[in-house]
Amino acid sequence: MIGFVNCTKNFQFRDEIKCILDDCNFTFKSTDKVCILARGGMGKTTITRMLAGLERPSKGTVLRNDGISWPLGFTGAFHPALTGEQNIKTIADLCDVDARWAVAYAAHFSELGTDYYRPMEQYSSGMRAQLGFALSMAMPAQTYLADDKIGSGEANFRMKCEAALEKRLENAGLFYITRAPRLAERYGEIFGVLDNGKIELHDDFASAVSAFEQARDNDFADLADIAEGIGSS
Repeated sequence: MIGFVNCTKNFQFRDEIKCILDDCNFTFKSTDKVCILARGGMGKTTITRMLAGLERPSKGTVLRNDGISWPLGFTGAFHPALTGEQNIKTIADLCDVDARWAVAYAAHFSELGTDYYRPMEQYSSGMRAQLGFALSMAMPAQTYLADDKIGSGEANFRMKCEAALEKRLENAGLFYITRAPRLAERYGEIFGVLDNGKIELHDDFASAVSAFEQARDNDFADLADIAEGIGSS
């Protein structure tokens, strides 16, 4: 099983403690396709990084296995002094993946052209993101992790990323936390909503969207009340 057991995650934000998960219990099988709807600023990236083993909970246990991916498009393993090609080869070797195949696949998928052979310290953020997603698709996984957008860059490249992930999911599971219901419906089979530090499952996609939109409307109402209070003070 993968997920959270009595898991709490807090971090310091300016002068306050922000709670991402609050004694959360949520588990799923490695082959499940789970899509969680979450509003902006609720810690989608932090939760994904916890499942990937890149961040630890404040309390509780994160369940994971060797077949889980790093977050799709993750670029934290790249060395800036190495070329794109050298980075792909090094990481493939470390992951016991055919390096020649991974290098060729990433060169084609990333669409970087000759920039693929330049040191990554010369890359723009967009170029790094494209290579990061190409690497993710070159690495086999039992369960893929993603937060918010699938892919990056221009619309055509994002569509290519979405199609590539869909192909991988024919034989793999997914944990995807997003504020985009369209993408959640496209990839998910199990749906939930993150609210007040808890992940609540719903019977179907429509029910999850309704709960997500209600929580979002409540946020807007709270902001309006705050603004009104400031204006009248």
